[in-house]
Amino acid sequence: MSGAAAAGKPLKTFTHAELAQHVGQRFAEDDRPSSDQMLIAIGEYVYDCTKFASLHPGGKAVLRMVAGEDATEQFYALHNKEVLEKYHKRLCVGVLVKEGAQTKKADLALPAKQDQDLISLVPYAEIPLLRKNWVRQPWWTDSHMAFLVDLRKQLQETRPLYFELEDAADYVPIEMAADMGKRGILACFNGLSVMKVAQKLKDEGRMTFPGGIEPKNFDLWHEYLANQEFARSVPGGVRGGLSGGMAISLPAIAEFWRNPRKDAVVEDILLGNKRSCLAISEPHAGSDVAQIVTTAKLSKCGKFYIVNGIKKWITAGMNADLFSTAVRTGKGGSKGISFLLIDKSDPVTGKGVSVKHVKTSDSKSAATAWVYFDDCYVPVGNLMGEENNGFKLIMANFNHERWLICAGCMGGIRAVLQDCILWCMQRKVFGQTLMSQPVIRHKLARMIGAIESLEGFMESITYQMANMPLKLMMTELGGPIAILKYQATRSMTLVSDEACQLFGGRALTASGMGKNVEAMQRTFKFASILGGSEEIMADLGVRQALLSFPRHAKL
Repeated sequence: MSGAAAAGKPLKTFTHAELAQHVGQRFAEDDRPSSDQMLIAIGEYVYDCTKFASLHPGGKAVLRMVAGEDATEQFYALHNKEVLEKYHKRLCVGVLVKEGAQTKKADLALPAKQDQDLISLVPYAEIPLLRKNWVRQPWWTDSHMAFLVDLRKQLQETRPLYFELEDAADYVPIEMAADMGKRGILACFNGLSVMKVAQKLKDEGRMTFPGGIEPKNFDLWHEYLANQEFARSVPGGVRGGLSGGMAISLPAIAEFWRNPRKDAVVEDILLGNKRSCLAISEPHAGSDVAQIVTTAKLSKCGKFYIVNGIKKWITAGMNADLFSTAVRTGKGGSKGISFLLIDKSDPVTGKGVSVKHVKTSDSKSAATAWVYFDDCYVPVGNLMGEENNGFKLIMANFNHERWLICAGCMGGIRAVLQDCILWCMQRKVFGQTLMSQPVIRHKLARMIGAIESLEGFMESITYQMANMPLKLMMTELGGPIAILKYQATRSMTLVSDEACQLFGGRALTASGMGKNVEAMQRTFKFASILGGSEEIMADLGVRQALLSFPRHAKL
């Protein structure tokens, strides 16, 4: 065993023969003598597990079985590389070398990740934009590439914090929202409607932006990448608490609210100082928005709407200061609905607003809530759009919301596909890898086919949204976006089902190698229901198509 000076710990090398001398405390009646240290090699590094063995979640025995050996294959059959990264600095004591060889390493630190390392080389794990040797589609630019890589890098650096919060089952703290706000990440989830305010904040030095881009140059493709990457890197509950309510409510505030305070409110939300959510669903009305019963009656003084009613399943409602709320101001049906911004932080309005947590399949971090309005006085200046004309605004907002849900689905299912391919390459059953079995490759092919088809559909719709005139978009794209959402959630169902079969018991375990699959199989129905259920989406898509059916067409 040789040593060399290095920063931090002294650099040591171990041959296989030297490693075999460090077997720790052996099993009863074992032929090999015990030693003071238990060393195990994984890859090219050697780890001291002497004390860690008592803390190992899988027990001591499994470590004692491979003590003094190269346990790379056994390790990756049970763990992903994140586990190694978590414990490397604490446990690594040297480098494994062949007899008589030297190491070129200067220290024991894991190699720093470069930007190119952030892009997966696993087949179909990335969208076409990031694939080596693939011709770039005309809508993608260098700006999109730089934006995506930098955003991924930032999210990966803080990823452990998100998973700790998810596991702790606690609400997203305002400090986490503020951190993402000043880095411009929250703004990216809200699209073009907030970029004027975001540019002002960046010019004032109060906000940076991923990829160094200027908010004024931000487009719909950046927004697509942001929402897809967020779903890929951040667990669902935390994602819901950070952006799930905001991204479907703030665009409505920015687009439809005609109030001198608007830009100041948008600033506060973008910087994470205040939080917003969308309050539409009720116990009485889910996908059938026209049937809501929460009322808003004009006060005798004419200065307020008095709101009474209840909302349910409101994502991020527990933390929200501002509620973009559907209320009934007129007769029954869609023509009597208005859109109000209800500010809980207002001392008068806040007296009539209360919230209670709704326990769902998702983590508590999503802050899903009941929202109660009891004689809630809302200034008439908080009306968004015109009285009794809110249904059109809500439907327009729904198009954006449904598109966002699809982007999130894309990020989630690609991450799970990558896990499945890696798992099938390293998991051995009956002496062979899973990937060697035709039935396994068939399952992966079904997943790949669904995801790649959906990507093409998604990018086609996004291109239309980015280029079609707004008025035409309102009539032309509502149906196709509904069909897109239907197809996205059906594809997610297929991927979740096949991934569960591939991972087996690990797909039912909320930690370890199958944790992403477990999270998806537990929560994928949220996307299938929120923003309009699959059945409603399918029906809406076909009904909208029939509006332009040529009367004289015959088979």
